[in-house]
Amino acid sequence: MPVTTFEIDDRTAALIAQLRETFGVKTNAAVIRKALALANVASQHADSDHTITITSSVAGKPPVKVSLAG
Repeated sequence: MPVTTFEIDDRTAALIAQLRETFGVKTNAAVIRKALALANVASQHADSDHTITITSSVAGKPPVKVSLAG
């Protein structure tokens, strides 16, 4: 299996640690795999302006529009 190494800043390291817990995984690689899978699904369902809108089932929580463009 190919191995890729890269440096990340403290903020990104903290986010990856948080996502390990959220995703229920033990490694940074697992977080990255899940994040890429989510990005793939999002990109397949993006609107023509390259945005997706995320809604919540929680009453009163507004939708969030996310741009996938550069």
